[in-house]
Amino acid sequence: MTYIVNVTREGNEWLADVPGVAGAHTFARSLEGLERYAREVIALMDDLDDDAEVDVRFVFEVDDEVVREAARVGNERRELLAREEIIRAEVAEAVRSLTDAGYSTRDAAAMLGVTPGRVSQLAGC
Repeated sequence: MTYIVNVTREGNEWLADVPGVAGAHTFARSLEGLERYAREVIALMDDLDDDAEVDVRFVFEVDDEVVREAARVGNERRELLAREEIIRAEVAEAVRSLTDAGYSTRDAAAMLGVTPGRVSQLAGC
């Protein structure tokens, strides 16, 4: 489950509030620390198992336009990386289908926009 974490700034501290979990709030000097502490407080307040995967998504509620723009770019980058993972799997499946159907490595590469070497790797040649 992904938890939304509202992030604000007070002096040199980042503050986190998790609206979906009553009483879940924390603070840290760095965003890396804030993410770790937010995961810990969510697991504690939501009574999750110690080994539970806690996914958090920061929503920056700050007046600083630079921070908001950086957060937007970071979100776009994370979305792109997730999409790349999906496309990698689709390419691998297409390589298997094309090679099973008898198409050449070079033709498969041209259709998929990858190198013939990559097709050979994915096909296990």
